[in-house]
Amino acid sequence: MKAVQDFNYKVALASGLKHLQGGKLRQAEEQFRYLVSKFPSADGGHRGLARVQVEVGDRAAALSTLRDGAAALSRSGERALAIDLLREATTLDPLDLSAHRRLAAAFALAGDIGAAAGEYVRFANAEIAAGDPDRARLEASYALETLGEIPALHDLARTAGLQLRTVRRLAPEPAREPEPEPAPERFVEAASETPPYDVSAPAVEAIAPPVEAVPAPLPTADTLALEARAVALVGARDPDAGRVAVEAARALIDSGKVHAACDLLLQLVASGIAVHEAERELIGVAHALGRSEIAAEREQLLGRVSGLG
Repeated sequence: MKAVQDFNYKVALASGLKHLQGGKLRQAEEQFRYLVSKFPSADGGHRGLARVQVEVGDRAAALSTLRDGAAALSRSGERALAIDLLREATTLDPLDLSAHRRLAAAFALAGDIGAAAGEYVRFANAEIAAGDPDRARLEASYALETLGEIPALHDLARTAGLQLRTVRRLAPEPAREPEPEPAPERFVEAASETPPYDVSAPAVEAIAPPVEAVPAPLPTADTLALEARAVALVGARDPDAGRVAVEAARALIDSGKVHAACDLLLQLVASGIAVHEAERELIGVAHALGRSEIAAEREQLLGRVSGLG
């Protein structure tokens, strides 16, 4: 059965590519949609369908196809292919937040923290070039909170003009001074009650190497996956976006990623989806950040809005 499926896949893929090269976009789309439906864990259908959508000028649909394809491949364990599709999505639209966040999360889950940090640097620089330094600063803060304090993200924070008290630059270990020569041994009479050393002087502590700052712990794979799904649903204005985003925000707060939760909830408010639920969660976030005055203001605002409803 597998050989037949492989044969059918190859035939349909070859047919779709031939139609695409010949400019027969409708026929090509039919073949690629067949592949997406019958072989979701293979990348050919997703790539081909996205190329057709780009050809007809529907870049939003192409981005959605690539993101959905990456999710299907990831569920099937094809993480390398999923990363390739997300790279195509970020190439198609360098400022697509959902594709960017998913790609960074995919790198982190694969254990490639350097690549994850590089994706955050790329996105933030693209936002700066596009004239949105606030978004770049927000992403730099999110990256530091999610991945920990690593040199590439320190550089990103400085580039974005981010002033974060949580950023601790790791200073080089100071050079040790040469140890003094031991003092000549003194003989003390056994009957003497005077101790050979001044016991009132403070004890000399052993010289220990400086302790390096430990990066913040990564969220669990489930939390990252839930957050990526929430960002995608909010971007697509899916009716289920509110429930998933609130659930993801709570998971982020539980893992100590309060700023990331705040960012996600603010996206939800901006989208106009589940605004009351998002505002209610933001009250808890404000308390967690020690901003009780902001929490009080949001509580009053939410009360007035609820009264109007």
